[in-house]
Amino acid sequence: MTTDAVRSRAEELGIQTSYHDVNGLLHHADDTTVAHVVAVLEADRASVASTSRVASPVHVAGSGPLLVAARVVEATLIVDGTPVDVPASRGDDHDTIEVPADLPVGCHLLQFDTDRGPGETVVVVAPATMPSSDRFDGTGGLFTPTYALWEHTRPLPSFAHLHDLARAAKTNGLDVVSTLPLYATYLDEPFDPSPYSPVSRLHWNEVYLDDTGLPPATVPVVGDIIDWRMLAARRRAQLVEAAKVLSPAMLDELTAFVTAHPDVGAYARFRAGRDAGGDPIVEQSHLLAQYLADRQLGAIRDDPDAAALALDLPIGSHPEGYEVWADPAMFAPQMSVGAPPDSFFADGQNWGFPPPMPAAMHASGHRLWRQLIERVGRHADIVRIDHAMAVHRLWWVPEGVSAAQGVYVTYPREEILAVIAASAASAGVTIVGEDLGTVPHEVSEAFDRWDVLGMYEEQFHMDDEQLAHIPARTVAGIRTHDMEPIAELVATDDTAAYRQRLGAAHQCEIADRWDDVVDQMLVRLSHSDSYLVIADLDDLIGERRPHNMPGRVSPELWSRRLERPTSETLDDPDVRRRLGTLARRHDVSDDTATTSP
Repeated sequence: MTTDAVRSRAEELGIQTSYHDVNGLLHHADDTTVAHVVAVLEADRASVASTSRVASPVHVAGSGPLLVAARVVEATLIVDGTPVDVPASRGDDHDTIEVPADLPVGCHLLQFDTDRGPGETVVVVAPATMPSSDRFDGTGGLFTPTYALWEHTRPLPSFAHLHDLARAAKTNGLDVVSTLPLYATYLDEPFDPSPYSPVSRLHWNEVYLDDTGLPPATVPVVGDIIDWRMLAARRRAQLVEAAKVLSPAMLDELTAFVTAHPDVGAYARFRAGRDAGGDPIVEQSHLLAQYLADRQLGAIRDDPDAAALALDLPIGSHPEGYEVWADPAMFAPQMSVGAPPDSFFADGQNWGFPPPMPAAMHASGHRLWRQLIERVGRHADIVRIDHAMAVHRLWWVPEGVSAAQGVYVTYPREEILAVIAASAASAGVTIVGEDLGTVPHEVSEAFDRWDVLGMYEEQFHMDDEQLAHIPARTVAGIRTHDMEPIAELVATDDTAAYRQRLGAAHQCEIADRWDDVVDQMLVRLSHSDSYLVIADLDDLIGERRPHNMPGRVSPELWSRRLERPTSETLDDPDVRRRLGTLARRHDVSDDTATTSP
């Protein structure tokens, strides 16, 4: 093909051969990169086309009957596990299957037999808008990584500490506790403790299991920085020992759990095969870990005295992880997802995880999206989808080239949003889309149509000439975990102009101290129309060290504990006062801005 022909075919395949950067400058994609990605997407389509289909693998309810290019003999719709016969109508060159109008929201499997063989289609019954519960509208919440939580008598990170935090938050008048992803990560070889590069986004991190019920093990001295390798090895040994002596009753419970969640069995085989040559005891230990994690996380959601849990859903997983192993055709070979150059990363970013194949993903009925929302929805009431622009496009970086030479590949945006909305509504989950930074107008328009909750972070707007408007359709906060803590910012940057603007709005003077700035930021956020306000506990205590610094590698990242035990931290009078500011969102009319002491 000529260069022009390749670029023309690229656009047909959904490749954006040019894009505008954050400054509005037009950039044209590298010809070699375009040709490489075209070859991968052609292979994706060819692989899907090799399987004969008589109907679309995805059908959004409300778009008319399903067209079937064959004679339908019988059609059955599986609704909440119950088969329902549905009628088919004959046509000249195709049959049609009428989708019942009264289906509950969710994704339902339509199976049918035809004169050309069997077929199946995922019927997506989506709500008119992306789910968001009235329960959290106008409320406040608290964020902290689960690994940061500890007590003198229980120094190791655990789901139990997260449960305790949720109960303490509720006691302080907060409705939500937010934390980093809790998925399994590689903590041996390869070593990657980042919660945004999980082994799997369907399975939980066993290190967070509570020691209760597991064989006794020496409790190590834990310093300010968590030794993930040591804790992972300790937990592995406990689980293997426990797997050797499982009672008949526990074996029955594990069997029932795996029957209900077949992917757990596949995950256990993957981990045992990779790490222990398929040892059956090791495989059993991974089943036990997922069973216990499911129970311990479930206890938080089931506790009426605990705040609701908000979890992050990473946009990808480790290239050597379970998802690629379980379904390799779903991911692009020799490609990584990243981001083009911007003012922070002049060479662009390569995030290391493989992008999903558009045709394969569509052909599966967006199976992975459905599984991800269903699994996290078992335990979370709110799910924040990281880099939510991925429903529209991802920056593909071929192996061996600079991230700056990547190219955008688009995805079926409306179809994916419908699947997410249907799955979330079925699971009873509120969806938040991380839409910070430069958002393509196609995404903004789609999020407006779907009424998707976005995000607002005050720190992004501190240099604005005027105090920024805080949209009602947002989860608002001071900053994200990827930004420097506010105490560090106030200590090292000139915030005088921002303090003057904020002080004028609150009719007070704000001193050049982190606590004064945080206090008034919380008042501003709490009085806003935002759907939910979540504050980072680090900002309430004046912590200056970050949990993450994008683009940098350091032993301290993703591993720092709170300086004091969780209970002592929350009992601090200043912390309790700041939590009270968030709690009073329920009745902000009684809350007035005051001059900080």
